[in-house]
Amino acid sequence: MTIAADIDSPATDTDPTAHPVYREFARFADEVLAPRAVEVDRTEVPRSHIDGLRELGYHRLFVPEQYGGLKVPPRVVNAVNNLLFGVDPSTATIVTQHGAPVLPAVTAGTDEALALLPGLATGELIGGAGMGHVRGWPKRRGTVATRVAGGYRIDGTIGWHSGWGLTDIIWLGAVDEQREDFVFGIGYLGDPAISGRVLPLTAVFGSRTAELTLDGYFLPDALVSEVVAVEEYRRRDGTRVQELQRAKHLNPDVADTELAAIAPAGPYGLARAALDDALRISGDDAHLIALSAELESVVVTPLPDPRWRAALNELAVRATTAAGVAAGGAALLDSDIAQVRARAAQFLQVRGLAPSVRAAHYAAYTR
Repeated sequence: MTIAADIDSPATDTDPTAHPVYREFARFADEVLAPRAVEVDRTEVPRSHIDGLRELGYHRLFVPEQYGGLKVPPRVVNAVNNLLFGVDPSTATIVTQHGAPVLPAVTAGTDEALALLPGLATGELIGGAGMGHVRGWPKRRGTVATRVAGGYRIDGTIGWHSGWGLTDIIWLGAVDEQREDFVFGIGYLGDPAISGRVLPLTAVFGSRTAELTLDGYFLPDALVSEVVAVEEYRRRDGTRVQELQRAKHLNPDVADTELAAIAPAGPYGLARAALDDALRISGDDAHLIALSAELESVVVTPLPDPRWRAALNELAVRATTAAGVAAGGAALLDSDIAQVRARAAQFLQVRGLAPSVRAAHYAAYTR
């Protein structure tokens, strides 16, 4: 494994892209992901992309060292994920959610849950998520948890899960309507009680984002990570609480303030790649330079939850739109990466829409 051999090389604090781990993934992105990014957006992420990232140790970046993970500076991991979003949004949409079941497994703390972690580290198991739909209850029923002997029976629909056909386990959520609790745990996607239908998305279609149907799926107590009152969950929904908890678990020696100063991955990667292309086409256009400077300022200037995320997402829309203008009509051809990124930026607007996040997006659009 190439990056494991290089991992002891000193990190460059001021430039995570100089780290050997980043450089190895940049080579893979340039040679493997970029040439097929437009095709993948129209079709599906091939398993060979997941296998290639596995060979480089990508999945180890999400798992603590004691379970087989690879300790890499968090800014380097963030830069790698932004790189993937900029090069191949569909692949990034799947793989950046690999760590979703990791903290729940640690939180559950049972032998059965902890036994999943080495497989997640090697990439033998591919993780994903499907829990955001619970926030729509009671207006919209998604998945319902019914208490049974030894665990919960889960029935209903998970509206969004990226990676269907590639992922093995899922961090899922459901509502116990009798107790008005949200139940979260880890499920096995190969179980016959779970079926999926890939959604006809107009953005990141290649991400295999699917609607999942659970018909009598049994979630054992050993894989339940949390049971939380609906109102308590709603108070934290839309914040970075769990994201920062995951980061702290991977980086216990890094200060909380430093972890909180790392922007969520995704929008910056899309915007940076788009603006780099626009500047190559349009040269030293003052407005593009100003937009680029704004992006670089916002990504290092934390804002209260969820305003930072909304500001970056809105910048991704503006940056990818600017790249389309720079390319002209050619940007609308289905062979051009500009339209792939522009639609991916729209996808980010509707991901994880807690009420506070939706309001922050509206505020970001106002001039």
